[in-house]
Amino acid sequence: MNLFENVKHSIDGLGQVELSGINLESADAKLLDIGSLDFDRHVAMQPAAIAYFGAMKKESARRLSALKRGYDRWEKKQWAMAKCAVLSGTTAQWKPTLDDIKSRFIADNEGELESWDSKLDKAEEEADTLDAWYEAWRQKSFSLHDHASVNLDERYNTSGTLVADGGNGKPGSFEGKTPEGKMLSSERIREVRALINERKLRS
Repeated sequence: MNLFENVKHSIDGLGQVELSGINLESADAKLLDIGSLDFDRHVAMQPAAIAYFGAMKKESARRLSALKRGYDRWEKKQWAMAKCAVLSGTTAQWKPTLDDIKSRFIADNEGELESWDSKLDKAEEEADTLDAWYEAWRQKSFSLHDHASVNLDERYNTSGTLVADGGNGKPGSFEGKTPEGKMLSSERIREVRALINERKLRS
């Protein structure tokens, strides 16, 4: 297999990645709740989830696009046939209008039009659903980052100060109280927690 086939095979297999016995393919809502199950495993599975659901989202978008192209070709062909049928009845007393052609097109293809509508609606629903699910996983990435930052800050605040900028341009160093350093305060911790809770409510 070439590189593309190898990557595709790997992504397809990511659906079986598990978190506490729940695999990605099951789309269980617990997988999005970082307050449940094991936090470290949530972090470990996140890249696989983004790759897998991102690929599924793109695949559904391609199916919808292909279906729309198929409908467009079919519609043009049937419209041309309806136009020919209507124009063949033109007389000196009656000249067909665009509405006449449209009416003939619908009358000749009513059953197939309903079938196309059903298939397009289903494909659009699938694409929208997978898009929303993928976006939820992207938001989970931000929540994981915020949650980890709060935990790290709380851990170090028991013995010292976590400095966002140690004054030398190096982010995230741990030092004693430094006048130049920008300390992560308890107020900031509460803000991040509020943000996490807000995102949980929206997901």
